[in-house]
This record gives sequence, C-alpha cells and structure tokens, in this order.
Amino acid sequence: MDEHKQELLELAEAAGIRLLYPPNLIAAMEDIGAVVDLVTGAILIGEADTPYQWMLTSYGEAIAHLLKVGASL
Repeated sequence: MDEHKQELLELAEAAGIRLLYPPNLIAAMEDIGAVVDLVTGAILIGEADTPYQWMLTSYGEAIAHLLKVGASL
C-alpha cells in the first residue's frame, strides 16, 4: 500500500475517526495542494501552501493567562 494512504489510515485510527473519503482520493487531493479536513470532509483547493497568521483577541489572551495561572496552582 502507498505510504501516504497508510499514514492516513493510521492517523484516522489513532484519532478515532472514520475517513469520509477513500484514502486514495484524500492522498490525490493532498498531492495537488488541497487540504482535506478529515473530520468534516471539507476540501480546500489550493490551501496547502497558504500561510495563515493567527492573533489572539483580548478575550483569548485573558483565557490563555487564566489557563497558565491555573496550571501553576
């Protein structure tokens, strides 16, 4: 079996999810630069190399701070 397909099957098993598409279709989509969401089945064409920048909102920063403080208690 193709290594990419085997990795998909192992990932799905480890995560406890059922692949919504056959592994060969997912591998083919990823090979052409698409991103396949293994949980929802969404296929995002041409997104594999898209750089994303994430910024926390002030609410997110507050939650992150509380989680950090709580973890040290």
